[in-house]
Amino acid sequence: MASPKSKDVDMEPGEKCSFLLKKCVKVLETFEPKKTTVDAYMQDAECLKDKKLQDTELKFIHQVFYGCIRYQKFLRLFVTSFMYKCPATALRAEQSLYTVMAYLLFFRLEELTVPEFRHFLSCGYGTPPALLALMQYALSVEELEKWVKVEWCKLYDVDYIEQDIIGKLQGFSDKLKGVVEEVEFKATGTIKADGTDLKTERKATEFKPFNLTRPRPRLIPEPEVMSREVKAQPVPAGIHKNSLSKVEEQRKKKLEEEKARVQSKYTESDHFSLETGARRDHEAEMELLKKKVEEEQMAECTFNPKTSKKVVAPDDATVRHNVASVLREDALLKQKQAKEYQILKRYEEDLHDASQFHSWQEKMKEKDHLEEEARVRQRIMEMQLARESAMESFDSAVRRKHIVAEHQREELQLGLELKEKEKECELGEKKMLVEETKEDRVRARAAEQEALKDRANNADNMRKEREVELERKKREDEQEMERKRDLIREIRALEKVPVERAKLFDPAEPPCQGLLEEMSLAELKERLRIVTAQKEKELDMKRERQLAKKVEKQEELTEKAEMLQKVRERAREEQKEKSEQLKRQKQLEEEQRQRHREKCILEVAEKLQLKKRQKKEEEQRLKLELKEISTKRQFLAAKAEMVEAKAHAEQQAGLDREAQKRQKVTLAEQRRKNQIKVSEDQRLRDNQEREVQEYQQMQQTVATRLERAKAADVALKDEILQSVASARSMQRQVGKRGMQEHGHSQNAYMKRIQAEWPPPAELQGE
Repeated sequence: MASPKSKDVDMEPGEKCSFLLKKCVKVLETFEPKKTTVDAYMQDAECLKDKKLQDTELKFIHQVFYGCIRYQKFLRLFVTSFMYKCPATALRAEQSLYTVMAYLLFFRLEELTVPEFRHFLSCGYGTPPALLALMQYALSVEELEKWVKVEWCKLYDVDYIEQDIIGKLQGFSDKLKGVVEEVEFKATGTIKADGTDLKTERKATEFKPFNLTRPRPRLIPEPEVMSREVKAQPVPAGIHKNSLSKVEEQRKKKLEEEKARVQSKYTESDHFSLETGARRDHEAEMELLKKKVEEEQMAECTFNPKTSKKVVAPDDATVRHNVASVLREDALLKQKQAKEYQILKRYEEDLHDASQFHSWQEKMKEKDHLEEEARVRQRIMEMQLARESAMESFDSAVRRKHIVAEHQREELQLGLELKEKEKECELGEKKMLVEETKEDRVRARAAEQEALKDRANNADNMRKEREVELERKKREDEQEMERKRDLIREIRALEKVPVERAKLFDPAEPPCQGLLEEMSLAELKERLRIVTAQKEKELDMKRERQLAKKVEKQEELTEKAEMLQKVRERAREEQKEKSEQLKRQKQLEEEQRQRHREKCILEVAEKLQLKKRQKKEEEQRLKLELKEISTKRQFLAAKAEMVEAKAHAEQQAGLDREAQKRQKVTLAEQRRKNQIKVSEDQRLRDNQEREVQEYQQMQQTVATRLERAKAADVALKDEILQSVASARSMQRQVGKRGMQEHGHSQNAYMKRIQAEWPPPAELQGE
């Protein structure tokens, strides 16, 4: 890697490193991979055209930029995990800087050396707390394994991450220790070594409470002991005399008896015998006739009528081609000829061609296609098998759930009874708590009303003071605006002086503006006429050349059309042979598919039968297991009463201990709250007195400042009036002096005329 040292002796190492880091960050942020490549961007980047950059610096920036792009995924995972781990110190705006520093630390530290890397850290580019957190995060093996190592292992080999990345960086940990301490001193002002802080800290202020009378603790009544003993009811004696199978048999027997009773009640002679039963079914015949007529009508309106004779296109059909089609076919023909020429040339040079490879490639593709079709058919059969098995599983799951639901319904009924009793106990406790809360709520509302009244009074006073200040400010603004308007009117009056400027135009003279190639309007028109005649002559010559090219092009198109006709006939014959061969091949493939389909259907049927047998066996086993479980629970019901009584006794003892502990904690908390409230009241009174004093001082300073401002304003207005009056008198004096010195008979031009043309003799004699 190129060293960042430059030939420029004027820059210090820290300043040079900061300059290089800024360039690297700017190159990374302005690079757009969708528009250009890395090498092309390094040549065209505007930020790299600085004259301060020598060849060594350019090479350093190029290598850093290329490395950051190459290990982009690796560095993005590291920087993202660092931003999530240290959101308070890491800045989003310095994300590109963290990428460059991570690349130098993980991949180029051995070539760059630790002293050079120290210059980059201490150059001043980047916030010191963020760089300190970055170094601590990179040198901590536990943090890397916790936050980013798993994501790195998804992209790279585990040995490479552990040995070449983390292990290699840990080898420089002793050398980097001094660098980290230097950055830590810049960031925090202290250096921690061996768990001790080298900087002596000030002794913190110790807060001591006021010596006030402590209130007496409120007596809390002892909680009443509640009995939680629950007696289980004995199992009904009739539960073992009946079962589901017996109930089902009794239901079927009753159903059969009811059917026999109903059939014996009604005989054949009881049915009505009517004459309408022997009539013909006219409605059915009408429906058949109507359906037949509709079919005949729809046959006439079909979009695919039956043709009496198949129309065959003649073989000698002629197709007329235009210029575009001829040129298109000629271009395709030239491309094919160029490909064949390249194949022959390669065969002549290498003494072999790729025909065998292409034939082998076609065979392999065809084989892969057949295997893919076989796999798809196999997958379809498996999907059908899965559908059948899913339906069977759904039915078996429904049956299993019915069996389990009957078993769980009994247990649920017992649980509901226990919950009802517990809810009654909790309801009594909550009623007592509600009464206590209502009393506290009334006191809180009264305190809130008093605080609201005080706030409303303070708000009214502040609103009145603000209205007075706004009125005063409005009057001052109006006076200032009136003064500015007077000044603007005076300036506009001075600027309104009429100036007459006129210049005659001569088309035969050039404009004489000091520009190159100046000419008069007459010369411009003459040159325009000459250029127009020259362009007309060139247009006639161009028209003749185009006519000659058109004739030549027509002859060339005729030759191409004749040659394409020959090529087209030859291609038609080859296409016929190829289509016959494809038909034979498709017929063979269809036979193979049919045999494979029959084989798959047989396999699916066998698997379905096997799964059905397994489901039935599983249901039988589940019924036996549930029956055994219910029998065991009946035997264990007697022992459950003893276990439950013991559990209730332990719960009651735990509740007593918890109540005593809660009472102690509540008393301590109340004492602490009382102390805090007293200290807060005293602090609030002190703050209010200090605010009143500060407000009085502020009023005095504002009053003095307003008096000084008013005096300064009066002095400024007097000065402006005096300056305006003096300016007007001076302007009048200048106007009078100008009329005396530069009047119509006193200017220099009239004096020169009088000197050149003396008066006549008669006038002199007079």
